[in-house]
Amino acid sequence: MAFSPKESMASRRQALGLSALGLTSAFGLVACGSSADNASSSASATPSEKPKYAGKVSVVPENEATEHNPTHPATVTGEEGTTLKSVKLVNDTTGAELKGTLSDDKTTWTSSEDLEFDTQYTLMYTAIDSQKVEGKGESTFGTVTAANQADAWIPNVQEGGVYGVGQILEFHFSEPVVNKDAIEKLISVTGKGVGEGKIRWYSDTVARWRTEDYLPARTAITAKANILGVDLGNGMIGNSNLVVNFSTSDKRYALADNNTKTMQMFVNDKLVNTVPITLGNEDWPSVVGKLVVIEQEATYKFDPTTLGLKKGDPHWYEPFTAHNTSRLTNSGVFVHQALPSAYAYVGVGNVSHGCLGMMPADAQYFFDTFDVGDIVETVNTGYPMADPDNGYGDWNIPFASYSDENYKGDW
Repeated sequence: MAFSPKESMASRRQALGLSALGLTSAFGLVACGSSADNASSSASATPSEKPKYAGKVSVVPENEATEHNPTHPATVTGEEGTTLKSVKLVNDTTGAELKGTLSDDKTTWTSSEDLEFDTQYTLMYTAIDSQKVEGKGESTFGTVTAANQADAWIPNVQEGGVYGVGQILEFHFSEPVVNKDAIEKLISVTGKGVGEGKIRWYSDTVARWRTEDYLPARTAITAKANILGVDLGNGMIGNSNLVVNFSTSDKRYALADNNTKTMQMFVNDKLVNTVPITLGNEDWPSVVGKLVVIEQEATYKFDPTTLGLKKGDPHWYEPFTAHNTSRLTNSGVFVHQALPSAYAYVGVGNVSHGCLGMMPADAQYFFDTFDVGDIVETVNTGYPMADPDNGYGDWNIPFASYSDENYKGDW
């Protein structure tokens, strides 16, 4: 097909139709040279018989393409003896020209500068066919829009934070992950002494990572999810790589034993304190197993309505403010200072609604010594474990079964 010099660029765009798969198309564009130039390229040509451009050029992405992955370069390729004289890729919003490289044989141009998400671009090029006739072409395309972007974050670990060796890394994704196996390979947690980790999916948007043993103490650690440009599934493309740097503190572990009504506290495997405690009563016993300290607050208002209780319920208690609180489960298991009315039961009997209560000085010691990411294990209450996603009960799952989403423990 040939365009006359009077034909509009809109007509040219309609006729071009490049393939996203790089299939070639012949661009019958008029030559850019003067009549004299044309005559020199074809001795028998007359003013009414100008040589027509017969080169073949393929462009990726195709003309008027949408949702192009910006991590994939734009390319222009001359075929069947066609070479490229010049190529220009422009950001339509800013007008900035992006860099690119032309192959030594001048048949392929590839963009070398990162494209942006949700942006329109225009590719303009001049090509020379095997008869040395020039032709011009233009192609426009758009990159992945906001509706098809996905990102990742770790809500329970902040950049530069310090956490206990029991901290579980929880990766959240803004869009459902269909290609889980592929995404798992892009998640890494590294640091001196960090062992091999496994991933357990709690939903299509939440995955947790842990090692067989705890994280090494006093170690700098980097967590990554390299999803930039990766299809999470359903055409949702990762718009950035996730990198979080944090470190661990001393190894801290506490053992609460219902048989002895005591809690032993260990720092770097050394027993540093043993204190009396009160646990959950017979109607509301404390869960067993290992749990991770989720958060700490000097004071915290306890409201029974958050447990679904109403006045008149046998388990109802008046709302109160607890002191030196360390949360262990989302549902409300804490280590905290016991109420004055429970002092007489500390070390003797159980009167709480599942929490581990202590005398004021002991609660202050625990609060000052332990931190987010430290482990508290409770034994001998006769009650099951908390669900692993009710807080971070991941350490109660055998490592060999950790990636098995169907594994069911004692909860």
